[in-house]
Amino acid sequence: MKKNTLVIALAALIFSSCNMDFYPVSSIDDATAIRSVGDAQKVANYFNIRLRSMFAGSYIYSSELATDIFHPTIGYGNRGGDYFRWEMTSETGVCESLWASAYASISNANYLIEKIDELDKTDLTDAELAKLDCFVGEAAFLKAVSTYLLVEKYSPVYNASTANTDLGVMLVDKYEPTSDQSKYPPRSSMADTYKYIEDNIAIAEKMINNPNAVGSENITPDAVAAFKARVALSKKDYANAAAIASALVESGRYPLISARSEGAEANWTKLWTNDSGAECIVQLYANYQDKSTPSSLTYGYYGLNNAGVYAPDFIPEVGVLMLYNGTDIRANWFEPQTITVAGLEGDVVLFNKFPGNPALQDPTAPTSSYIQKIKPFRIAEQYLIAAEAYALSGDDTKAAKYYNALAMARDPEAVETRATGKALVNAIREERFKELIGEGFRFYDLKRYGEGMTRTSMQNSDVTTKIGTDLNVAADDYRWLWPIPQAEIDSNPQVKPQQNPGYTK
Repeated sequence: MKKNTLVIALAALIFSSCNMDFYPVSSIDDATAIRSVGDAQKVANYFNIRLRSMFAGSYIYSSELATDIFHPTIGYGNRGGDYFRWEMTSETGVCESLWASAYASISNANYLIEKIDELDKTDLTDAELAKLDCFVGEAAFLKAVSTYLLVEKYSPVYNASTANTDLGVMLVDKYEPTSDQSKYPPRSSMADTYKYIEDNIAIAEKMINNPNAVGSENITPDAVAAFKARVALSKKDYANAAAIASALVESGRYPLISARSEGAEANWTKLWTNDSGAECIVQLYANYQDKSTPSSLTYGYYGLNNAGVYAPDFIPEVGVLMLYNGTDIRANWFEPQTITVAGLEGDVVLFNKFPGNPALQDPTAPTSSYIQKIKPFRIAEQYLIAAEAYALSGDDTKAAKYYNALAMARDPEAVETRATGKALVNAIREERFKELIGEGFRFYDLKRYGEGMTRTSMQNSDVTTKIGTDLNVAADDYRWLWPIPQAEIDSNPQVKPQQNPGYTK
């Protein structure tokens, strides 16, 4: 791994989670950055920015474009084409930037943990000690999340029988920037990688003491539990996944917006347009006035320009549109429009799940900036984890309970399923697709299902390119593993022989 400089020393600003004040850090250096509880708080609060960045922008939409959700219009200009056509290489930008961002986050987290350990705590109050514990927990959580996001893209699906030989990612537990290439770590096994993730989750469980709250801007015990359930499902640890996810649901702290309830449409709009925080275990901080906003989750899905013309780069497949009944509250994510691309007009349905919060953009701007507060952990995902985990454990009754609760909340005309076995698993996975579309889950979901990917027909062939639309990807295609970045291959002699199969420079 290349020498990691302290990323916070390069940042222009850090905000405080207490009052969202900003602090200049241009003078922060490695040796003196953490000398008090207040210093530690500033660095710990910056972790929310790092966390937010990894659940936004290209790290989300690049993998969504690669799946069976969208087709490009004839005016897309090859924007996102590498992902859509599965032509990524070891030098593709998002492959390099996700890797670098995750390891920078891990490096920052290790730094804070070590500096907190070195602090003189003799005269600190119990409240201050509790704060430091929480910062350590948040740092451990950042390490676990960063490592997991790498595993999703660069490593195979966890398989207990091959976990000791399958390659995970590099594991870094100390802040030790160095130019000595002999000290750079190799990729570890999947068994060790998941142990690293779970060990850091355990630290976060023990140390994080922020109060649970709907739409919390900070990492809470419930957020740690939600992530733990996600990891357990990916590890095929269905007993723990079901137990953790169902406990979060049964807590009642995060009620679903039900299409059967009065005011549902208004509340749904408040969630997805105005970022009300409803249903969110965590909704990360963003503020236009403080110049602290994330990247957009939309990659030309809507494309309304200043001239009032719709010119999207990507539109949903016909198969996606067919999933939603007209009474489904989520159907309002899809909007019929006449678009103009490459000089041609055509009627299509656009995807507009992330219309942009007006409070997060210039109020005088003629069009939306499509910026939303990032929602990395929502209670709806926990319903789906519980349902799938119970179904794959053979408990159809409990699986149907959580599936029905979500499906019937979203669509007032939905009826309780009588499906069992594989049919129930398929129904749950379809509901997962419908609920989490656009949020960055689909690529890894298809990967862990092990059933490959088949795209469906495109909307309006007059305005949609045929390139890549008939792409079918087998479950054993090497491209389900992203390439290790060339920069890592070139600089790390331990990782050089560990490039994922099928990739060359």
